[in-house]
Order: sequence, then structure tokens, then C-alpha cells
Amino acid sequence: MNLTRSRFQRPLATLLVAAALLLTACGPKTTPTSVPEYIATQVAATMQARATQDMAETLIARMTLQAMPTDTPVPTPTPTSAPTATLTPTLAPTVVYIPPAATLTPTPQSLCLKAALVSDVTIPDGTKLKPNETFTKTWRFRNVGTCAWNTEFDIIFVSGDQLSAPAILDFPAAVPVGGTIDISVNMTAPASPGTYTGNWAFTGPGRQVFGIGADGKGYFQVKIVVE
Repeated sequence: MNLTRSRFQRPLATLLVAAALLLTACGPKTTPTSVPEYIATQVAATMQARATQDMAETLIARMTLQAMPTDTPVPTPTPTSAPTATLTPTLAPTVVYIPPAATLTPTPQSLCLKAALVSDVTIPDGTKLKPNETFTKTWRFRNVGTCAWNTEFDIIFVSGDQLSAPAILDFPAAVPVGGTIDISVNMTAPASPGTYTGNWAFTGPGRQVFGIGADGKGYFQVKIVVE
């Protein structure tokens, strides 16, 4: 800033001094005729010079102030707000419906031959008998299959204690679907004391074995105790 002022003051001062001298030179020139007149002339010249100098300094000060560069205000940076984070929407899990496994329905053929034990008509399980005692075991069955039973069907001994009974017997009568029948087998208790169990079943066309239970494959039994 000081360098700028000095750079403007020097040519302006020179210019103003020259102007003052020119004005002085252009003023009316009179030759003083006496000492008082001479003194008055010198005083007037001095005052004129002083006024010229004051005017020059005033002009220099004004021009200097006008020529001085003004400080350009530095713009204050506007605070920029931080960008708002964009929330990524959370995708709801996709629920895939998986149907339960289909329950296989047995075919008519698989349900064709099936019996249900209704009751032990005689000699319930655990009946006590004497050695070599004869008895008749009777079961009551219901046809719960989809096929009728006829006299071509048989009752057969499967396993365990046969108790002197025949291994195979014919069906005593035909049984429609949903009908019941009593099956009786003559047996003899063993001579030795103990618990004895025999397993039995039915056979249908083609010697197909069937019996009781959910799948129609279970055996029915006789169980006695010889004292």
C-alpha cells in the first residue's frame, strides 16, 4: 500500500508545483516603488505560495485516496451441508410357499383285502387251560377292505405254536364288504405247562396273504397258559 502511494504522489507533486509556478508567473507583475510596497508584495507572494502549496497537498491527498486500491472482500464460503445418506430400503424376504408332501392314498387294490378284529369270542389271550385240554378258538372279524370274501378264501397257520390245529381251513361263508364273520379253529393245549402263542392269517385269490392292521398285513393270534 505504501509503494502505491509513493508511486502516485511523485508525479502529482511535480504537476502541482509546476501549476503553482505557472500561476505565479501569470499573475500581475508590478515593480514596487517603495519599501512598504515591496514588503507588501513579498507578503502577498508568500501567502499565494502557501495557499498554492496547501491546495496541492489537498489535491494530492484526495487523488491518493482515490487511487489507492480498495481491498476486495474475500467472499466467505457458504458452508455446504453434508449430503444426506440415502438409506437403501431393506427388501422383505420372499416367502416361498412349499406345499406339504402329498399323502399317498392307497389304491383300491391295496385296500381290497383287509380285515379288522372285532373281538375274541372265545379263549381270550392269557386263558388258563389244563394240559392236553381241547378247546375251540373263535375270532370275530369285519371285512374292512374293498373286495368281498368268498368260500375260496382260507384261514392259515403262520408261525408260533400250532396247538394241534390244521394248517389250513376253508372260509365257512362269504362275507360282503363291511360284513362280519366268526372264524373258529379247534385246538389242543400242550401237555407241558407254559405260555403258548400261535399266529394266523387269511389268504385270498392267488394265495395272497392278508390279515388285520392298518396295512392289512398283521396276524391275529391265540395265546394260552397251560398250568
